Amino acid sequence: MKRLSIILVSFATLALTSCGIFNTSSNSAAQALGQTCGAAVLGLYQSYKATGSLSLTTGNNLTNALTLATCYTQLSQNKDNSNYRKAFASGLVLSSAGLITNQNSAAFINALLGTSALGTVNSNSTSVQVNKTTPAVTGLLKTLEK
Repeated sequence: MKRLSIILVSFATLALTSCGIFNTSSNSAAQALGQTCGAAVLGLYQSYKATGSLSLTTGNNLTNALTLATCYTQLSQNKDNSNYRKAFASGLVLSSAGLITNQNSAAFINALLGTSALGTVNSNSTSVQVNKTTPAVTGLLKTLEK
């Protein structure tokens, strides 16, 4: 009887875990994506502040814009999942060197989700196609100005 109880508890735990009741992998993925996004935003913001404008046709800025577009796409697919958004926000805060904080992370996420021009960009996009999103990305960065 005791062995049967242990087996039943094991199966119940396995079933709950496989159904996602205890699923933290999506939260880990969201936090990792947030960290990637935060680093890209920081790079873009630093370039924007240093030059007073933003060009997405060159080196790091192009790479960061493509990264930001990937983050936008993934976040958009999970926008209604509050746990995912919290984990994403946590990653943003960790990797943005104080640019994105606990206080402004929700506003930034909402602004990012509102930047639908990023949804038109992917790794196959040319630098010219990415550069067309410059006004939208600049607007996103302006939400972080202090």
